[in-house]
Amino acid sequence: MNNKLILSVLVLALTNPMMAKAEDEIAAAETQIAEEAAQPDYESRLKEKYSLTDEQIQAMKDSKISESQFAVVGALSKESGKTVDEILKMRTEDKMGWGKIAKELGLHPSTIGQAVSGMNRQDAKAHEKHDSRDSKKEMREARKEERKQMRAEKKEERKQAKAQRKDKKVQ
Repeated sequence: MNNKLILSVLVLALTNPMMAKAEDEIAAAETQIAEEAAQPDYESRLKEKYSLTDEQIQAMKDSKISESQFAVVGALSKESGKTVDEILKMRTEDKMGWGKIAKELGLHPSTIGQAVSGMNRQDAKAHEKHDSRDSKKEMREARKEERKQMRAEKKEERKQAKAQRKDKKVQ
């Protein structure tokens, strides 16, 4: 009797479409994990792009700046010829903002944005963010067009009301 119960549960589980969907989701997650593992990690990409050493990466970690700012430090260091430690000192001890640091180093502040966007372009998730921005932009444009249409309709209504008041005065 137990064997029949187990067999019927097994048949039900194998034929259940929800089970197939879950298996597909698991397979997709496993694929994503494998792809991410195959891509060089953020620190490796930083080291390669900005010619940073393990010691420099560790100095950035020790300075308590966020990982997303590592690219900024690397770019400013590479472009200015200053050491990572010098730039970290300006940021942490002198409490300077990134724009001010760039100017002091004789660089245009856009160097900062280019560094961050350059790292994002290498990131696989950048494509998803770009798609999301496009969709948000389309939504904003649609709302803008709706508001424009509503203003035109209100203007037409005011014109008609004015014409009606004028007709009443004439009569």
